[in-house]
Amino acid sequence: MARISLDCPNPLPGIPQSVLSVPMENKYKCQQCLQVLRKPVQAQCGHRFCVHCFKLLTSCGPKPCEACRQEEIYEEPFSILNSNEAQHEDRCEFERMPCEACQTSILRTEKERHDERECEARTLNCKYCKTTFNFKEIKAHDEICLKFPLQCKDCGKKKIPREKFTEHSKLCAKSKSACPFSDVGCKYVTDSGKLGDHEHGSTMEHLRLLLPMVLSMSRTRAEAPGQGEWQEDSGLGLYRAPEEGAATETGAAASMQSVDVEKKANQEKIENLSNKVRQLERTVSMRDLQLSETEQLLRELQFCTYDGIFVWKVSDFARRRQDAVAGRTPAMFSPAFYSSKYGYKMCLRLYLNGDGTGRGTHLSLFFVVMRGKCDALLKWPFSQKVTLMLLDQNNREHIIDAFRPDVTSTSFQRPISEMNIASGCPLFCPLAKLAGKSPYLRDDTIFIKAIVDLTGL
Repeated sequence: MARISLDCPNPLPGIPQSVLSVPMENKYKCQQCLQVLRKPVQAQCGHRFCVHCFKLLTSCGPKPCEACRQEEIYEEPFSILNSNEAQHEDRCEFERMPCEACQTSILRTEKERHDERECEARTLNCKYCKTTFNFKEIKAHDEICLKFPLQCKDCGKKKIPREKFTEHSKLCAKSKSACPFSDVGCKYVTDSGKLGDHEHGSTMEHLRLLLPMVLSMSRTRAEAPGQGEWQEDSGLGLYRAPEEGAATETGAAASMQSVDVEKKANQEKIENLSNKVRQLERTVSMRDLQLSETEQLLRELQFCTYDGIFVWKVSDFARRRQDAVAGRTPAMFSPAFYSSKYGYKMCLRLYLNGDGTGRGTHLSLFFVVMRGKCDALLKWPFSQKVTLMLLDQNNREHIIDAFRPDVTSTSFQRPISEMNIASGCPLFCPLAKLAGKSPYLRDDTIFIKAIVDLTGL
């Protein structure tokens, strides 16, 4: 039906049916004047009126529709004539409208999704360095982002920030390095951490490579002009070298050359030893890193569950909250848990000094969908009900909040990075409830429980 404003000037009642040469269908008849609709409007109940008739009917405010009464379908509140009905058009969800950024025509109902996920001109934050930029520039930004994760081709380690990749390459135990004796002909190349084994097992080979250089240096010294030998002096012909003063000078020069050779050899030894020390330091650093990663994996396996139910013990509460207040560690993540062995991977994010509207007054607790190994087999978007609880350690009155995911939000789509944007409860628990002798905080420890409804999986 065409858009007609109720404020049109000098409205007239319906057009007489006598102007028609064929019978008129009932849907074209005004329910008030019973004539052909002139500038029709549709009431909230669905009946059609001329704009003139509709204004007369609703001049004293909303009132029941007489046509509904006559058809015996009168039912509050759906058969009320509403003078504000025409205003629906200004906010109709199925109206097409241009995107302010890219000018693409979209339905009003799709605006939020378009702005968030589809608009080519939208701005977004880099998920690695949080820099704001235009969507079209994402590939160019990834090429220079200092926080962009890279993978070491030598050791296979992933998620190394670009700004730390050079340092990692120097310390990587599996990076390829040439033998320190490559200058004298050794072609051996191996992992940096294994060079020591090669040097220890190839001593004889390295000595054989050094032997020609040592003999060449000895030969050079032996062939140096000696006492009484003939020497060529350009422009003056041949002459016999002086036998006394020259001999002294020659001996001094030879002595100096010997000292230089010895210094050079000692310098090479020092450099070789320094290289070995640096290699040992790199090896120790890599072992420490591997040990740390192994300990982290063991901690995750220790707390991991596969039934959608997870209890998170947060100890050392006072210190952790102090770190949150000071801004050193505003948020902390729980270990991961799963809906089943091959199901959704999830975790919790906790702000001990609140986040957003809860900053400084509440504990803020959020639910995070993570990227799992079996995501390709799961149903997306994630739509399971989530219940979050702060447990009363007297087991009397737990603090509980629950929500069903908004399936249009990016928080519950299939993850394309390590984890989606967190979603949950900024005002989960007032901090006042943790003061004094709180049943929720005992022995400097709180317990948080998450329950994922597995119905339908």
